[in-house]
Amino acid sequence: MSVRVHMTSYRHARTGTEASHNGALSMAMRSLSPSKMMAMAMVAMLVAARGANARITHYDVVRDDRSLILLREPFGFAPGGLVEITLKEPRIYLPEHAAPPDKTKFGFFLTAGRDEGALDAALADGACVLDVDFVQQTFTFADMDAQLKAGEREVSTYEFTQDITNGGDYMLFFANCEPHTVVSFGITTTFANKDSSGRLDYLGRGEKSLPSVYYLFFLLDVCAAAAWAYTLGKAQGRRGVRKIHWLMLALVTFKSLSVLTQAGRYHLTRISGSSAGWTAAFYVFTVCRSMLLFVVIALVGMGWSFLKPFLHQREKNLLMAVIPLQVLANIATLVIDEEGPADEGFFAWQSMFIMIDIMCCCAVLVPIVWSIKHLRDSSDASEKQARNLHKLELFRHFYVMTVAYIYFTRIVVYLLKSTVEYELRWTAAFFSELATLAYYVATGYLFRPEEENMYFQLKKDEDEDGVEMSDRAMWLPSGAGGLIAETNTTNV
Repeated sequence: MSVRVHMTSYRHARTGTEASHNGALSMAMRSLSPSKMMAMAMVAMLVAARGANARITHYDVVRDDRSLILLREPFGFAPGGLVEITLKEPRIYLPEHAAPPDKTKFGFFLTAGRDEGALDAALADGACVLDVDFVQQTFTFADMDAQLKAGEREVSTYEFTQDITNGGDYMLFFANCEPHTVVSFGITTTFANKDSSGRLDYLGRGEKSLPSVYYLFFLLDVCAAAAWAYTLGKAQGRRGVRKIHWLMLALVTFKSLSVLTQAGRYHLTRISGSSAGWTAAFYVFTVCRSMLLFVVIALVGMGWSFLKPFLHQREKNLLMAVIPLQVLANIATLVIDEEGPADEGFFAWQSMFIMIDIMCCCAVLVPIVWSIKHLRDSSDASEKQARNLHKLELFRHFYVMTVAYIYFTRIVVYLLKSTVEYELRWTAAFFSELATLAYYVATGYLFRPEEENMYFQLKKDEDEDGVEMSDRAMWLPSGAGGLIAETNTTNV
């Protein structure tokens, strides 16, 4: 169970390999087009999604020198919950000429989520976290040796089971308190609660309502998609329906499918501990939905299909930046779900996802600001000022809505999930889905295709706002406070 190696040469080799792999990955990503990146993301998700979202997890820790490894993220246990750990082939690697290791310094423990700050403080003070009083030690490598039978030199497999008497939000860690050592092992963990009939329920206490929440919003999203399709069908053949409206319908459709597969994932996870094929479908629909969401927001903000039938070069460049960023964000999401917290790059990928998501959110606000600035600058004559007032008000409303949606779903929902009791963690998903549905409905209402409520009417022989357009436009106030649009040329 103890192996002596040259620690310096091993670390040098690992660092060199990682640098080589990172450089090759960077060069490959720069050479890929957005369409190839999206295809690559789809393939990666279909191949790797099999283990994502599983509650019966397996990790292989290979020659890892970290003093603390997070093996399971916070899980909400009810009284009577169950923890099962199976450890295989544990190995300790020592420097040459080092004394035999103290195996009581290698072990596993549970700790409540609220004690994470105290755990960081103990590490900063140099304490061995296995000895602090706020953790529940499960077993150490020394406990494994206590089960050795006559003639055996080491235990190849060790099984541990513990019933949770006090409900709470618990995490599982491995601690290595021996300096200058590395470890390897394979570990399988099962966290579960029990229902009233004694059967295992693999969802945490704060997740039990999630299948119902997602099924509810699937029905609401389907109703919204049906209402939007009916509106487009009713207005078909008139001037009001534009290409952007069909993109909106595609967005709501993929949103409905992603929520349905999310509900299926949690339902299957509850009864079996793994979401199997539902995860692959969820990632496919989620990639399409997230791509369409940012593209639709950007196109509406640019005024495409409403104000003008084409995009300027800078607007095309913006789209070509947002689409690859979304592909990277989805790849980062997959890696986070698939690899789990025990992977050395887990937190780096998590930070990368947050950074990319913020960049995408900021990027889609830029065209709305462009439209607002252009409308404000073009109001140089009294007649134009009156005509542009309605357009300016529309885009201001859309800007405020988009900022509020981004702020709520990225910040408020995160704070809600971090601060509520673990039994109420499902409320974060509920309010996130509610905010998304409200944003979709409000955007659809502002840009609905009914002719009597149309904001824009294109007319021949008038160069509107000094924009380079193949269409000519005339702006007329409508009874609904908007502007009426009539198209005289073919949109692209």
